[in-house]
Amino acid sequence: MSHQLDQLTVDWSDFEAAGEQTREVVHRLAGDKAALRELVYGVEHRPELLAMCERHQLLDYLVLYDALDRGFRLRLHISTEDHYDRPHDHRFSFSSRIVTGGYTHTWYHLDGDLYADGPDQEALRYLNRDTPDPRGHTHLERLTPHLTRWESPGSCYTLHHSAIHTTFTTPDTVSLFLRGPVEKDRSVIMDKESGKLWWRFGRQDEPESRHRQKSMGLEAYLEIRERLEKLGVI
Repeated sequence: MSHQLDQLTVDWSDFEAAGEQTREVVHRLAGDKAALRELVYGVEHRPELLAMCERHQLLDYLVLYDALDRGFRLRLHISTEDHYDRPHDHRFSFSSRIVTGGYTHTWYHLDGDLYADGPDQEALRYLNRDTPDPRGHTHLERLTPHLTRWESPGSCYTLHHSAIHTTFTTPDTVSLFLRGPVEKDRSVIMDKESGKLWWRFGRQDEPESRHRQKSMGLEAYLEIRERLEKLGVI
């Protein structure tokens, strides 16, 4: 499988073709426990990958393979004990395949375009739930759900970077996540319960304090790897 990843190139300018191609990759990898185990264990010996692994309130993720110069980066997502209904989008398109666990998956419609005015430097001031964007209520008022389904092990889908969705996970949910290159400068997170909205930017635009906050480190990586073994994922 590692050899196949070494040969892989994904062109996301053809979204349908890229989706078909990347769904096949994550399906095959999810069914190859030995290959997945090799990739997970390889992170310990690849400091450039470990440096990209992150911890967040709702999930932790390992970066298993990085080839954005060829159109993709492969991650493994592991849910935390926190579960919130937080509609969000992504700065990139991606394909995801559920390995274990599951979640309620809702797609939303937003009346209007969050990014119609281009880059928004003021958004850099509002990077977490404790410092939400005071302009956010106008966006939340225009947000409505239009499709909900249950994603179980084996479920696989591709999502365009323009789509807004939410994943309300069960404990011990693990998924393979194959993303494409960045296609916009920021993404949004909305918390329906509190009515708050904040933004996510790429590492190059975020302050160092944000990097330290979400950095995983070796000790946490080893704990997560042990958890994946107990779950039978690797």
